[in-house]
Formats: sequence, C-alpha cells, structure tokens
Amino acid sequence: MHQLFHHLLLATSLVAIASGNVIRGVNLGGWLLVEQWMTPSLFYDTTAADEWHLCNQLGKEACLGLLQDHWSTFYTRDDLVAIQAAGLNAVRIPIGYWAVDLLDYEPYVSGQFPYLIQAVNWAQELGLTVLIDLHGAPGSQNGQDNSGLIGPVLFATNSSNIDRSLNVIRNLTQEFSQSQYGGVVTSIELLNEPRLGNTFNMSQLKSFYSGGMSNMTSVSHGQMNMTIHDAFWGPQYWAGYDPSSSGESSIPTVIDTHQYYAFPPLGNLTHHAILQSICNISYLLKSTDLNLLPTVVGEWSLESGNPPNTSSSDQNDGDDTAKRTWLRLMFEAQLAAYEPNGPGQPSLGWYFWSWKQEWDIDTWSYRMGIGDGWIPSDVSNMSQRVYPLLSNGCVDAGFNYTAPPLSSGSSSGGGNGGGGYGGYPPYYYGSSPAKSAPFLLSFLLVMLTLYLTL
Repeated sequence: MHQLFHHLLLATSLVAIASGNVIRGVNLGGWLLVEQWMTPSLFYDTTAADEWHLCNQLGKEACLGLLQDHWSTFYTRDDLVAIQAAGLNAVRIPIGYWAVDLLDYEPYVSGQFPYLIQAVNWAQELGLTVLIDLHGAPGSQNGQDNSGLIGPVLFATNSSNIDRSLNVIRNLTQEFSQSQYGGVVTSIELLNEPRLGNTFNMSQLKSFYSGGMSNMTSVSHGQMNMTIHDAFWGPQYWAGYDPSSSGESSIPTVIDTHQYYAFPPLGNLTHHAILQSICNISYLLKSTDLNLLPTVVGEWSLESGNPPNTSSSDQNDGDDTAKRTWLRLMFEAQLAAYEPNGPGQPSLGWYFWSWKQEWDIDTWSYRMGIGDGWIPSDVSNMSQRVYPLLSNGCVDAGFNYTAPPLSSGSSSGGGNGGGGYGGYPPYYYGSSPAKSAPFLLSFLLVMLTLYLTL
C-alpha cells in the first residue's frame, strides 16, 4: 500500500537544475517597498499603515520627496560591503509593481528603478547574486502591508492586474538579463506570498505562473531562473510542477518557501517543538526521492511566540544570556536545515529577513545578530558554527553551549522596534486555512511517506 502511495507522489519527473554555490543571503526589506514596522519614522506624520495610504495622505509631491531621501540613504554600497564581509553571497530585493507600471489614479510614486539598477551594479562589483522579487502586485496578492496595500485580495479579480504584473515581470527580465549585468540577477520572483482564498485560487495562480514563464522566456537575453512562491502549500505540493506550455522552451523554475515561527499556526511552539519542526523541514529539503523542484527558503527569522507591544521577542523571559543562547541555536538549526549537505538535494539555500531595520529588532535584524553574537561574523566559515550536526543532518540541540558575555559597544540585544511604534510585522489573517492548512496536511503526508520508506 505505502509503495503505491510513494509511487504516486513521485510520478512526475523533474529536470534537475544545477544549484552552484549554496545561497546564503539576506533580504533588503523595507527599502524599495516600505513597511511601517521596518521604517516607522516614514509614517510618523500619518495614520497610514502601508505605502498606498502613506502616499495617499501625504500627496504625491511630498511622498516622492520623502521616499527619494529614503531610497538614497536606507541602503547604500556600504551595506552591501558589510553583507559581503559577513560571508553572505546573495541579496533578495523586494519591489512593488509601481516602480515599473504606475497609473495616474494610484497614489504611489515611482522612482525606485534607478536605485534597483544601482544595487545590482554594486552586487556585481562585490560578487553578490540578486533575486528581484515582485513583492507588491496590482490589487494586492495577499492584502498585507508587505504588498503595499492592506485590504481585500483583489489581484485575480481583474485581468488588468494580471496583465500589468506580467508586464512588470517582462520588463524586469528584459532589463536584468542583459549582458552588462554579468548574470548577477539570477532570478525573478513572480509574486511574493500570494494568499489563496475565495478571490484568488490555485488555478488562477498557476495560470499566472505559466504566463510569467512565457513572458520571461520570450524576452530573456540569457540564463535566468524563474522563482515562484509556494503559496504556503509547501515545496512538496509543487513536486514535478512545470509552468511552461507544451512544446515551449522554458527556463529553470525554483520554489520559494517561507519558514516562520512568528505567526499562527506555528507561533506558540515550545523551543523543543520549534527545533523538531526545523529538523522535519530539513528532511524534506534534503530528500532526493520526492521530485521536489529546486527550493530556496526566501524568508525566515529568529522570531517565535506572540510578541509584546514594544519588543520583538518574548522568548527570553528577561534572561539576556538565555535569549542569546537560544537565538544562536535557532539560527544554526535553520542553517543546517536550509543548506544542502549532499548531491542531488533540492535545497539551494536561504535569504534571511532582513539585513536591518530602521531601529534594529533582535530577531529580525541580521546585522544586529552579528553585533550581539548569535549570528557568526562570517556565516560561510564553518569553523564559526558552534553546534555539531547529528547523523540526520540536524543540529545537536543538546550540545553544551552558553552565549558569551556581550562585548563593549554591542547593542545589548534589546530588540525594541522603535519605541513601541511598529516594532513587529503585522499579521492580518491569523491561522487562515489559506496559509496553514494546505501546507500542514501535505507536509504530514510527505513525512509519513518518508517514514514508511525508511
């Protein structure tokens, strides 16, 4: 019985994609698409909670002036130099559709594109690869602030929204596949965190992904991957998926999965349960017999639990040493899970969310983690990792490690999100089945299959 079930899961073949080096990257979040919790001072003179309403309240002229100053200062070449020095080799850059395709009636302002080109050029100079991510689509693909507009999910309710998004994908591909960029932009992500439900279903999402494939293929000047988000159904749902039309030449497809322990249904797990869950994901991403597409963990953090109002984390119980020890363990556990450790594995690596915030938040700021010691100063240097690996590829959580005292000049790990304003990413749809149930069900089925084949 279980052999037949296993056969059905593996029925669709997959053309392998060479992963090259392990991706170890960070998101440049809150920059070309602003989020209130990451850059709260931009929102101080408004009641806005997203970029649409920020510009709507300020007016286009004032909003453009405000954001041009932000774009030119929040991320500079010095940031990318620091990212490279940290042993990282990749950045994921979120952007909204309005940077490329803006209609007069929309309150957004445009002007981000030259800064995107500048960042790509810096990355090329520094040997970093770039994933450009369409984080906000017309009508909003998830109704969250990270799409630029909080509210109903209207992306798939109007064909114009689909067409405009595909036009953005087409333009990004046409620009950044040119030889002058030296192949530094390795992938375009078609849509960040689509929220499926009554107004946006899986069939519509797959149709959009196929349209993205056709548009990228038709204009690409060179080799470039197409990245698609798993819509929180998990990489296993997309096993063997081919978005190309019959007979159409296509480009490699990569799955992006986001692994968070900050939100329902995984937002209240014990430390032990978190580590077990991470280890389970490791099994999945290292499995060579499930026909998984090449997979990158495009977002993850060190947050867990329900945060208080003015601090990012309630996991330390007031014990700073215990908190820093736990954050180091959670960080290294996820490194072990998301990085491949053998040939033929679907895992390509990861992008942490995020490199920084306006006021760094302990569990969300990579640079703060380096400063306070729960992230190694050079993540590519294996000798800086403190937790040994077990034979199953997971970290040995029982290893005796205690975080050392903070050095002078460190940030002390306070993790305050800007004096209680912002300070934590909002989460608008709780434990919606659109986000949690499909992934959990299909993940349990896959884990059962793996168990039965042992």
